[in-house]
Amino acid sequence: MTAPTDYDEIASRYAAGIDERPWNALYERPATLTLLPDVADKDVLDAGCGPGWYAEWLANNGARVVAVDCSLSMVRLADERLCGRARVVQGDVCNLRHLLPGDAFDLILSSLVLHYIADLSDTFREWSRLLRPGGVLVFSTHHPIRQAGLLDPGYLHAELIEEEWGWLGQKMSYYRRPLRDLTEPLTAAGFVIERISEPTPSEALKEKDAKGYERLCRLPAFIFIRARKLAK
Repeated sequence: MTAPTDYDEIASRYAAGIDERPWNALYERPATLTLLPDVADKDVLDAGCGPGWYAEWLANNGARVVAVDCSLSMVRLADERLCGRARVVQGDVCNLRHLLPGDAFDLILSSLVLHYIADLSDTFREWSRLLRPGGVLVFSTHHPIRQAGLLDPGYLHAELIEEEWGWLGQKMSYYRRPLRDLTEPLTAAGFVIERISEPTPSEALKEKDAKGYERLCRLPAFIFIRARKLAK
């Protein structure tokens, strides 16, 4: 295991199941949407769009959307889903200088992407470049405590780890990192953190996945952060 999972290899299987998966549909997505400002008539970047659920939601709610993903297979799936209602392009969310000008967006949304990126400093600096002064960044990622107890040398050391995702029938590789590895590069890139959320799972999730609900009540799977780019 030397790198995070390549989504090109699993894009079709992922897209076929993700919209019905309770942890995403009834836990991650509602929590992320709660942190969003009004998106109507706003320029929004969906950074790491996957098969396009968020890009579609943003477009349906009046945003002008650019959706970016490094996986060409995901870009094709998102483009099919959006049917021209958003600009969907392949690109590395850590460096979009060849694709997008600075000060181009009011909002950047990034759902469950950052745990696949080794160094977040460049990514947050790039997102700061893309946002207008006062622009908002909302992202979700794996919670820092996720699998921390299993690791050596421990919580404070970021590690590339591997986990079996039964719903995909796939071993997935991603970075588990301490909270400071999210917050420190974020503030260094010129953001002020407005909210950190660790949501309680909903009754709707309990009805759909009782075991998952109980687990999430004890140990959060994801963490959600809203930050704002400081005005110049």
